[in-house]
Amino acid sequence: MNFTVIFSPISKNDIADVYCYIAYELKEPLMADKYIAGIYQSIKKLATNGDIYALCEREYIQKLYGPSARTITYKKMTAVYSIIGNIVLIRRIVASSLVR
Repeated sequence: MNFTVIFSPISKNDIADVYCYIAYELKEPLMADKYIAGIYQSIKKLATNGDIYALCEREYIQKLYGPSARTITYKKMTAVYSIIGNIVLIRRIVASSLVR
């Protein structure tokens, strides 16, 4: 099944925050570009296989995003998403340490 991937406004802010941290706090703008590109590439895969990832059983994630929440990880960041019909809704981009 093919899905349309949509980013929530807060997930867009999350990505911008990650970029700013790497580019400006760590002073690594090229690394920030590559890291953000990697996050987007990882999420792009959800357009064709978003439903292959299991529902997230972590209590923290279920409490915040409901029992239909799923996750996909890129390095130290995790995208929390839900499938609604043929839409993959990216809800948040959070530090993977929060999901464990």
